[in-house]
Amino acid sequence: MATAHTEYLARLVSWAESASAVRGVMVLGSAAQRGTEDALSDLDVMLITTKPRELRRAGWLHEIGPRPILSWTYHSPVGRQTVRQVVYDGPLVVDIAIASWIQAALTGATVASMARVPRLRRAIPPSMSAQLDAWLQITRRGIRVLVDKDGIATRMARSIGETSTSLPSEAEFLNTVHSLFGLLLWQSKQLVRSELWMAHVTVGQQVRDQLLVMLQWHAAGTEQDAKDTWYGGRHIAQWLDPRLSVSLPKTWSGYDVNQSWEAVVATLDLFSVAAREVAERAGYRYPTDDERQLRTWLSERQLLTD
Repeated sequence: MATAHTEYLARLVSWAESASAVRGVMVLGSAAQRGTEDALSDLDVMLITTKPRELRRAGWLHEIGPRPILSWTYHSPVGRQTVRQVVYDGPLVVDIAIASWIQAALTGATVASMARVPRLRRAIPPSMSAQLDAWLQITRRGIRVLVDKDGIATRMARSIGETSTSLPSEAEFLNTVHSLFGLLLWQSKQLVRSELWMAHVTVGQQVRDQLLVMLQWHAAGTEQDAKDTWYGGRHIAQWLDPRLSVSLPKTWSGYDVNQSWEAVVATLDLFSVAAREVAERAGYRYPTDDERQLRTWLSERQLLTD
């Protein structure tokens, strides 16, 4: 697989160097750290371009070769970046993130500035800070610059220190707790209506997102014992407190109303334990009365489905 990666990257670099609209090429993740790929590793690449709309279409792929078997686009779970996934014979799977030149230049300038003056981080707007954190989470896993016509890729690749998950502000903590409570209430409505698809997919994914945030905060611990929580739940078995890991399977269910109710209650139980310990550690108030009221509402709605 490593040989397939190397051969593909050689063709990609040759194409990128002759394509005026392509200003940079970077390899991300395990493939950026030579020798760390395994048989299931995808090849993660980022292209910096002055013509992102053109590269978001698949026509240019034939210029690199070989002809792909499958190709489609999606938005990455980290940073909501447009990514084209390409499957070649083997199978060799390549994820190509398309970054506009302007977007990359702004990110590169910000990273370079913060590397020199870390306190500038405090002046960054929350929306931009979230995108920056997403980028730093990606680069921490490995990054290798292959093509850099303007110096932007090199600036983007600079490290500005550790980015492990930290404890939230009290306002952010309470907002997440109440968000999870509201989502579980919404999910219970779908179960009463037997709208299992809605309960599992539309609402359920949002529930899991909030649960994951709290579990990551719980794993943050203190500065001395903070865990690397990766992103999107990756390697959760390695960083989640074993006491909480035992309860995690109970938060998933099959396509069944009764099982779904059990998962809703298990999710609230797990979230409550993690959130209470985060609140105690940070010295925050936990909304015990709100949780008690939610449990009453859930019990009343569950009776409607029996």
